[in-house]
Amino acid sequence: MFNHEMKWDASLARASTKVVWEIVDCLHNAGVHLSESLILIIAYLSYVAKYASVATLDEMLETDEYMDEAVKCIVKKELTDGLWQQIANATEKYEPDVFKYIVLTPNAANVGMLGKSDDMTTPDSIIALTNAISNIQTGSSVADIGCGEGSYLITTAMENPGASYYGYEINSTARAIAAIRASLVEGSVTVAQCDAFTLLEDDAAGMLPEKKFDFIFSNYPFAMRLRNYVNHPGVQKLIAQYPGLAKATSADWLFHALISELLTDDGKAICITTNGSTWNTTDKEIRKQFIEEGRIEAIIALPEKLFSTTSIPTSMIVLSHGNSSVRLVDATGYYSKGRRVNTFDTEHIDAIVDALLGDTEDSKLVSIEDIRRNDYVLNPGRYMGDIVSFDDGVAFETIIRSITRGAPYTASQLDQIISHTPTDMQYLMLANIQNGIIESSLPYLSEIDPKYDKYCVHTGTLILSKNGLPYKVAVAQVEEGKRILANGNLYIIDLFEDKSDPYYVKAFLESEQGIAQLASITVGATLPNIGIDKLKKITIPLPPMEKQKRIAAAYLATQDEVAVLKRKLEKAQSRLTHIFDTESEE
Repeated sequence: MFNHEMKWDASLARASTKVVWEIVDCLHNAGVHLSESLILIIAYLSYVAKYASVATLDEMLETDEYMDEAVKCIVKKELTDGLWQQIANATEKYEPDVFKYIVLTPNAANVGMLGKSDDMTTPDSIIALTNAISNIQTGSSVADIGCGEGSYLITTAMENPGASYYGYEINSTARAIAAIRASLVEGSVTVAQCDAFTLLEDDAAGMLPEKKFDFIFSNYPFAMRLRNYVNHPGVQKLIAQYPGLAKATSADWLFHALISELLTDDGKAICITTNGSTWNTTDKEIRKQFIEEGRIEAIIALPEKLFSTTSIPTSMIVLSHGNSSVRLVDATGYYSKGRRVNTFDTEHIDAIVDALLGDTEDSKLVSIEDIRRNDYVLNPGRYMGDIVSFDDGVAFETIIRSITRGAPYTASQLDQIISHTPTDMQYLMLANIQNGIIESSLPYLSEIDPKYDKYCVHTGTLILSKNGLPYKVAVAQVEEGKRILANGNLYIIDLFEDKSDPYYVKAFLESEQGIAQLASITVGATLPNIGIDKLKKITIPLPPMEKQKRIAAAYLATQDEVAVLKRKLEKAQSRLTHIFDTESEE
């Protein structure tokens, strides 16, 4: 229908910016609500008018050649003949390729939106990384599940026009925009409006290629719940085939199951998923099934702030068939920092591709057996770094008499029992541990409910913070006749005195080896934390008690030295604040 030849250069980008502002001015003056979709549709109509010499809006609306019904509805709702004529007059001097550039270039229509976006679109960085990994060939069949307005689909079709592309989108407006974009690119690009799970139904053959897909990309919606889909016939088929889905709550792995089913035997898929789906307990069984069946090729932990519309930490999951191991890549440090969003440069993408091809400081090929030992957690941070072994290593739980979280007081409950005068009861919070030492000036309490006695620490109790890498470690010292209640952000660990010295254990947990052990069991990106079950399983070197005592004594001596230096620093800082007054008096 259109001429697909076009010379892309910097002048087009500059001209497109001017055109978008011309359109924005016209819409502002007419009191029309701004949206990327409308700006993009207007750019498309302007291209049609220039290319096909169609003068009026009515002429374009009378034919199905240039617009489907979804686009016509938007045009009829938002544009009048008068407003269209104003826009046409304002942009008359620009060539057709400028309007085509706006339609086909991701975010080009966003220039006039001051950084706001209609919806979550796939960032250019993720598209570039996906295309560096995917190896799409001429003749390949490529799908985008939940294609939105076609950012990935169109960008990739323009880079690899010899493949056949299929986009599936449930939103009618987004699909229509993807379709008009598709009409402007070379090659075979089909965009269908449908619920993606209908692709598993018997009558879906008309929407699929003759065989399954060689490559699939999906940036499906985040935070969708599985319960919203359970009544769908296609979903019922998946749940029957993937029983691990029964315990899941998010829809992340439901989409992964769908996509895995649509792949050819030697096909590959790349999906953007929430980090939680790689480690949370509710998804353990479905992760187990995928791993044991060899459906996961790689997990790439992505940097923060790649998306402008969400801060949810994300990962890229690579699906294929017949995998006997999983490549885990920590790419969280590979980015160029931006004011609003972070991006990948070419060197970042090259580094991630290299990490997928072989072990680096930030990547590791992990066996299925190793993943089993780690309860099917796929968080790359769990496996990164050198695994230190100890000749005298034991599981931490073998030297623990008891372990519990601190008292589950809410802030309002705590306010009711705080005392403003000294008592023999105090409250220990995470903020009260500084440089490995518990502050002496803890808040006083007026009472401690007897049911909370088990949350009181005693001399020799090991205290470990639950949240925040690197974790804080301290050993309690409690004066006779006093009680200290620990709060819920702390683990209270009582050790077997005949097996371990608490200061020796503290020294180990604060060492590079100990920090690596705790980091290996850390989950969560926004709020890193460790669970009791995993904490019990870390390995602690346990030499004879004589050696433990020697290390503990050296640790305590150095800790006392730190305390002395800290007091000297505080006195010196105090003198600094009075030097002007003191010297002025002389």
